[in-house]
Amino acid sequence: MDSTYCHACRHFSSPSSAGSVFDSPCGFRNWKKATERGGGFSVHAKSERHKDSMIAWRDYQRAVKANTTLANILDKEHSKKVKENREYIRTIGEVILLTARQNIAQRGHNESEESNNKGNFREILEMVANHDPAVKRRLTSIHNAKYTSKIVQNEVLGCLAEMVRSEIIEEVKRSQYFSIMADETKDVSKQEQISFILRYYYDGAIKESFLHFESAERLDAVGLTEKIVIVNLLGRHGLDYKNNLIGQAYDGAAVMSGKHSGVQAKIKETAPFAFYIHCSAHCLNLVLVDSIKAVPEAEECFALLQSLYVFTSGS
Repeated sequence: MDSTYCHACRHFSSPSSAGSVFDSPCGFRNWKKATERGGGFSVHAKSERHKDSMIAWRDYQRAVKANTTLANILDKEHSKKVKENREYIRTIGEVILLTARQNIAQRGHNESEESNNKGNFREILEMVANHDPAVKRRLTSIHNAKYTSKIVQNEVLGCLAEMVRSEIIEEVKRSQYFSIMADETKDVSKQEQISFILRYYYDGAIKESFLHFESAERLDAVGLTEKIVIVNLLGRHGLDYKNNLIGQAYDGAAVMSGKHSGVQAKIKETAPFAFYIHCSAHCLNLVLVDSIKAVPEAEECFALLQSLYVFTSGS
């Protein structure tokens, strides 16, 4: 493009001042009058718009040298805020991790400011705030972004669980071969939940790691095998169960241990090295149940406990 522009006017002129050809999209291109005394560059250099733009440009250059431009100030404040927010979220996560490790409840019955006991999570967080001004400012702020709600707690717990699960899966992949143990139980809503444990050799020791709870929509062998154990769990986590699954342990129920149509048989159809072992803990439980029946006092005690459980769960 055969044109010239004024850098100062294009970038530092006031929006309220009248425009000039030197900062227009087309620029100045009348070269015959460019060096005339009464036109072109000379007239533009003497204009008020150009003078004001040059002053603004020089002020900007001085500010850049002093590192005090508005952009830099805002950028520093933004970086400081981001760092402070990350440290606060880190503190939230550490408190939640502490309560999870100690296996103590997080929420309190009354978490209002007037309460003497706001629950373990809030009380520990307030104790930390006494020694951390940044946490103190956030907790006493009038804004809503305190991240102390049950929703945030559950999300953080979910993130922590996923981190642990990823580490377990990584260990299993490094060890290559593994076994699975599974058992079902009902939760408080009477929904069947399948618990899964992976057993593998890692770092010179046998490890058993809980992996997941999975809701059981179907309790038959096909549902437990194809919908949960293989597809939704082992396959979802990228474990090569067809070649590396070398063992499986369940209770002695026919749906799990059936030689021809049980879960263990269906898994062996695709994972031929996955030998089935009747869970020793279930065997011990059966022994204890039969032993208790031989002691009337013990049988009456457990019958009473069962009745109390049925009564309280239905109340």
